[in-house]
Amino acid sequence: MTLDHLAPKIIRRDEKAFAELYERTRRIVYSVCLSILKNRAVAEELSQDTFVAVWERIDEFRGNGLKLWVLTIAKHKALNELRRRKREVAVDFFENETIGGEYVIETQVEEGLLLSVALERLNEVDRQIVLMKNSGAKTKEIAEFLQMPRGTVSWRYAEALKVLRNYVEVEG
Repeated sequence: MTLDHLAPKIIRRDEKAFAELYERTRRIVYSVCLSILKNRAVAEELSQDTFVAVWERIDEFRGNGLKLWVLTIAKHKALNELRRRKREVAVDFFENETIGGEYVIETQVEEGLLLSVALERLNEVDRQIVLMKNSGAKTKEIAEFLQMPRGTVSWRYAEALKVLRNYVEVEG
């Protein structure tokens, strides 16, 4: 079932309809942002920014594919953030006085590091497919979003899972 029926209600500022849209798309929006940025905190923030933009710009929606429209907003926000971050030469160094003043890069170990590293082995499109699929998106929705045939999405998903499985078996 599509979400297009919610658009007229959201245009009229129906918060219940907007809440339904949020609940039904929040995981896939987060997955799109995460697949591009590879940073959970920033992906969460941009997911929220996406829904703020949807609320503010719903009158720009033109009829069909509300979910795809929301995902496109998320994708553009994430790509803009990625471009902004690449322009910054912001590596946080701190001086460690016990090593005679040499600079050391502070690293942070996150839960699921092995899977995160495994996902890094995938190209951007395959990573998006895996994250979107695991967030509950249907193959048809992913194919529309990425503008590729459904069969290609299915094949790439299966191949990406093989890569992830092999990596986890070898490294885990």
